[in-house]
Amino acid sequence: MIDCTKQFNSVLKLVLFSVVLFFVSVTAASAEVVVRSDYTVSVTEDQVIAGDFYTAANILNVSGVIESDLVAATGKTTINGSVNGDAFIATWSQTDVHGTIGDDLRIISTGATIAEPVMGDLLVIGSSVHILSTASIAGDVVIYAGQVNIEGSVGGDVLGTMKNLRINGPVAGDVDVKVDEFALGDRAAIEGSVRYVSSDVLNLSPDHRVGGEIFRNDPVIDKNEYQFKSLFVSALVVLFTVLVWFLISRRSLEEVVKEAATKSVRSLVVGLLVLLLAPLATIILLFSVIGMFVGIVFLFLYALLVTLSFAGLSAVIGHVLMRVFNQPSARLSLVTLVVGVFAVILLVMLPVVGQVALFLCMLVTLGAIVDLLLRARG
Repeated sequence: MIDCTKQFNSVLKLVLFSVVLFFVSVTAASAEVVVRSDYTVSVTEDQVIAGDFYTAANILNVSGVIESDLVAATGKTTINGSVNGDAFIATWSQTDVHGTIGDDLRIISTGATIAEPVMGDLLVIGSSVHILSTASIAGDVVIYAGQVNIEGSVGGDVLGTMKNLRINGPVAGDVDVKVDEFALGDRAAIEGSVRYVSSDVLNLSPDHRVGGEIFRNDPVIDKNEYQFKSLFVSALVVLFTVLVWFLISRRSLEEVVKEAATKSVRSLVVGLLVLLLAPLATIILLFSVIGMFVGIVFLFLYALLVTLSFAGLSAVIGHVLMRVFNQPSARLSLVTLVVGVFAVILLVMLPVVGQVALFLCMLVTLGAIVDLLLRARG
């Protein structure tokens, strides 16, 4: 149980960086899979990863060659080498790609810079995206971000939703985007049409070229679309968080699931007490003179426990559903996590009953985490 506590501590630190969504579909394959996890993970220039490469780290540096796919959940990622297959990268801070990607590149990151060729499609979800003039995207570019600057060549279409978009390079296909501000630079050469949804008019440089027509539509707020996007993003966040926990400390997650499934009543009571009494104790400490700093620590600890309970909730529900469908294995799997996340989304969409059930399950998970930590300490 003490080992479990140490694993919990590493998970608690990593959850602080788990705000971005990371969704990976893993299927059975005959290729070799290499898994690495550490504070810093590096693939040096003389290294060649023969198969798929899965990693979770605070810092990832790739200077060598990955012959198949790359799947990474990191704090910061720098690729100076090459990835011959697909690359899936979820990064809390910055992702810099200065090497060739042999197929599709998918990034979830606060900031992303692409400086070299991508032989497939490019998907980026983040805050800022910069595609340098040295980069070339063979397929489509799909971006959901704030600040976007495209200077490299695009072999397909440019799609997505951005706050500010500037295109200053050749695009072989169409441009179809939702933006607040949109500009075409001197080197912009759009072979197809330009369709954009914005309240402002497109800012055109004198030397721009557009082969097709330019269409502008005023933005229309679709409530159903907004709700769907919110649910989708929430699902990605939950899945990414529980996936990080699963990859870093599978044993501790299994302990929580086992505790919640076998001692659900006890966990429910503990979770309810923590939910009610912890904020009260924190408020008293914060308003006292001698206990103010302890109250601040309690506040962050309470928020962290609630975050972990929401992350572990999908694992608990997925485990229960797998048992219901005659899958009695106690070992968690990625399939279990995905099933649990979809079940959580369905419960959120179910009025009243589903949300009450979800709240009770969250209390059970919270109680299981706290109970395990208290017993480990004792």
